[in-house]
Formats: sequence, C-alpha cells, structure tokens
Amino acid sequence: MNLKELRKSTRKIINEETDVFFSDDDIDFAINESYFELADATEFYEREAMIPMLKWRTYYDLSKILAPDTFLSPRRCQNVTTSKWLDPTDTREMDYHTYVQWEKTLGEPEKYFMRGNWWFGVFPKPTQDGIGIRFYYTAIPPRMMDDSDIPVDIPREFHVGIVDGALADLMGQERETQKAIQYWNSFQTTVNKLAAFVDGRTSIAEYKVL
Repeated sequence: MNLKELRKSTRKIINEETDVFFSDDDIDFAINESYFELADATEFYEREAMIPMLKWRTYYDLSKILAPDTFLSPRRCQNVTTSKWLDPTDTREMDYHTYVQWEKTLGEPEKYFMRGNWWFGVFPKPTQDGIGIRFYYTAIPPRMMDDSDIPVDIPREFHVGIVDGALADLMGQERETQKAIQYWNSFQTTVNKLAAFVDGRTSIAEYKVL
C-alpha cells in the first residue's frame, strides 16, 4: 500500500471520512511514526556506505558519513583493500585481550567496534589513506510524504501493521484506551512476524558475498 492507501485504510477503521477530528497531516504523522517504530523494532531497512580510511586514524564520525540517515546499528564491514570482512569487537575486549596501547597499533584494519551511538573505530589503524571500509548498517527509512510513497523493504502483507500502529496512536489521542491497546497488540504481532522475516532473509552484505 502507498501512503494514500494507508491513510484511507486508517480513516475507514476510525469511521471518519472527513478531517473534522484528524487532518490528513495528523494521520500521515501517525502512519510515519508507526512505520519508524516498526523499523526501530525490526531493523528491516538496510543500507551501505563507504567509510574512507585516513592515515593514522582510529575513529570516524558516522553522523557525518551516514547523513541524512538515522543510523540504528552496524551489520557487517569489509576492508575493500584486503577484501576481508572485519570482526566485530568492543573496547573492553581489546583492553583485555590485546594490550593497553592497542590504539597505537598500525596496519590494515581487521576489527571494528562502536563507541557511543556514532563513533566507528577500527583496529589496527591504517598507515596510509585508503579506499576504506564498506559499511553495511540498518537505519530508519525516509518519511513517506507523497501519496505515491510506499513503505520500503517491507512486504505488502506487513503493511497492515503500520495501520495498526497508527490507529493505536490515534485511538489513544481520542482516549479510546481499550481500542488503542487492541491495535497496539496487533501492531506488536506484526513486529514479531516481521522480525522473524528479517532474521530469515538474505541481508545486503550476504547478498554481495554470494
């Protein structure tokens, strides 16, 4: 379903064909918030980007590299120079299994880690500027704005969940608590089903390997 169809389905269920109580903008906002919640809960929206490797640099600010995407989590990383996939790690593991001054180690990156929400780190750090790291990640999808916009990367059978999430929001605004809970539970059912679907599908990174 596109945004127009999602809006129409939502209006039909709340039995409101006019914008007396809810304008199109109100409903579109609720639909998009439901869409974003679904993305956050299941991480179905996968993207890829290049992180240029810079000489002697360990950390890279993803907020600048991945803009304007709202980054959720890393999936896989590949060193383009060596064609090798980097192993995920974290700073505690590095401190414990390597040595205190591991951040000074030079060489082709073999591992990656995150510090906070946006800082991406590599180990070892490169000795020269390079093509970089192919970075696969999940994000919040773009907002649906035009009537013809559709939920990206979600099979049609899961679109009803977006409507359920929107209805939970709108019913809550009307203080229809029981109905809001009913639609929220239906939304959670879609979350669980979509999460299982995402876990079983081939990711972008896996597809590139085949």
